[in-house]
Amino acid sequence: MIPYNGTSGSNKAFRKAVSLASAIEAKITILTCLEEKPTLGFFKTKTNKQEFEKQKKHVEKQHAELEKFSKGHDVSASSKIVKNGMASVRILEFAKQHKVDLIIMSKTKITNRYEKQHYQSTIENVFRNAQCPILIL
Repeated sequence: MIPYNGTSGSNKAFRKAVSLASAIEAKITILTCLEEKPTLGFFKTKTNKQEFEKQKKHVEKQHAELEKFSKGHDVSASSKIVKNGMASVRILEFAKQHKVDLIIMSKTKITNRYEKQHYQSTIENVFRNAQCPILIL
């Protein structure tokens, strides 16, 4: 499974997953967590729902391109978009529910010392709580 958010790091993880899956004839699952953001933290408006649908369509297009790329390398790939509260929680739930064998992620550099102290990354949360192996690039 590759948690995918469209960054260069998630693209790197995806390409590594395709390479590994090709070598061992495995299947890839691409997972993107989208957050539905309520206005002022309380209310979901029509505009919020429209923005979410716009993001969802963009992600679906990205997933289609990734699936096409993997098919070109004789690797079977499927994709899933989930609504999330916290991405790491949804990734872990999905991995457990679908009995994922391996999670492949790429670490994003945090340059600010304050951020390092106060904001745990998604990778760190997944790493600490995953019940399957994780490959961090």
